[in-house]
Amino acid sequence: MNENATPIPVTIVTGFLGAGKTTFLNGLLKKHPKSKFLIIENEAGNINIDGMLLEKNDNNVIELTDGCICCSLNAELGTLLNSLILAGAKYDYLIIEATGMADPSEVIQLFMGNRAQQYFRLDAVVALVDAGLFLSQFTKYEEIRRQLAQSDIILINKTDLATEADIKKITGKIKTLNPFARLFETKFGETPDINILDSWSYQPGKIEKSIIDFSSFKPVASNTKKRHGISTFGFTIEGNLNAKRFSFWLEDFLFTNSDKILRIKGVLSIHDMKQKIILQSVSGNFQVLNGSAWSEPEARKSRMVFIGTGIDEVALEEALQALTV
Repeated sequence: MNENATPIPVTIVTGFLGAGKTTFLNGLLKKHPKSKFLIIENEAGNINIDGMLLEKNDNNVIELTDGCICCSLNAELGTLLNSLILAGAKYDYLIIEATGMADPSEVIQLFMGNRAQQYFRLDAVVALVDAGLFLSQFTKYEEIRRQLAQSDIILINKTDLATEADIKKITGKIKTLNPFARLFETKFGETPDINILDSWSYQPGKIEKSIIDFSSFKPVASNTKKRHGISTFGFTIEGNLNAKRFSFWLEDFLFTNSDKILRIKGVLSIHDMKQKIILQSVSGNFQVLNGSAWSEPEARKSRMVFIGTGIDEVALEEALQALTV
């Protein structure tokens, strides 16, 4: 893989135990028979049952079985990706399936690094939920809530095992937790009419649109916090931000709150800049990209959305307002 090659799109597949990830992956491979996939499978344990069930065909499947890919194995994953780069491996898509108990943030951050972006393009994080068990598991397991909060596409799977009323409740809970994700109802992990690959979820235009769409969404922050500990807050800051002060603040904020902040999305108005600045952050890592140009009649203001635990909404808004020119 040379430095001028087109970066390989990366899809991270997450979801709690038994949500149907392997069945979903097999269906995805059948849906794209002409594409060459590299699939990195992980299971917490020394025998990867899911890896045995995955139909390999002409695709390359690499199994990591020493532990959680999102924890101790993240260094091993980085080494593996580096070896693929050096070997000049060519694939149409890279798919990483994390364990059912994993928080995907570490893997997401790996692909937000500058070196990784030369060779890989983080396309989307896809989460599957078990519609039959979700309502009983959602409050009990923080892993599910963290997986959903960081996902771009969420498949409410096994809908044949849930009533319409339950599916409506599931949809409401997920939308309150993560208003950015695209939700789809599926059975047996089948996605014939759903665009999973090449969704460009991290493209500046997509992020900008999601922030605009968020303005019409009002999460019930206080009730949400009491139920499951993860809150979603949106802020609008009129005028322009001071670039240097905002940069210092952001780095300090992420460093001191890395265990609390799951995700940040923002469209920023920076003083003396003609383009909107798109901010995307997962846990401690962030990307800053150029968005569309500010139009002449458009009011200059920044919009930011935070998803995390233990967020002091008032203090956060005061800090942001103090960063304006």
